Amino acid sequence: MKILVLDDETKIQGILKGRLEMDGHEVFTAESGEAGLAIINEHQPNLLLLDLSLKGKLSGRDVLAEVKKTSPQVHVVVVTGYVEAESEEFQQLGASGLLKKPLNLADLDAIVKQLGNSSQPAA
Repeated sequence: MKILVLDDETKIQGILKGRLEMDGHEVFTAESGEAGLAIINEHQPNLLLLDLSLKGKLSGRDVLAEVKKTSPQVHVVVVTGYVEAESEEFQQLGASGLLKKPLNLADLDAIVKQLGNSSQPAA
């Protein structure tokens, strides 16, 4: 599966990239919403792991809205450290799930497996 990790923390990017590549996924990373959208347009990943806090002008919410408008086939999982974040809010915006930081890698593995089994490869 093709996965984009969009997070402003390069340490988090590295951890997720390493874990996901170990499981055989093709992983792209970006720190800003603008860079993330460019990768989505070019590579059409199946899954976007999206932090709410990003470098650049676009927030995670902005990116989520844009992805759901232009690339609705991409599954989006919001990854956030905001304690008050509720999965229902993001599901209404089109997200497939919510992972809270600090990340539990077993939860990450489970959601990637679930979404990988339920999705067709992106065209």
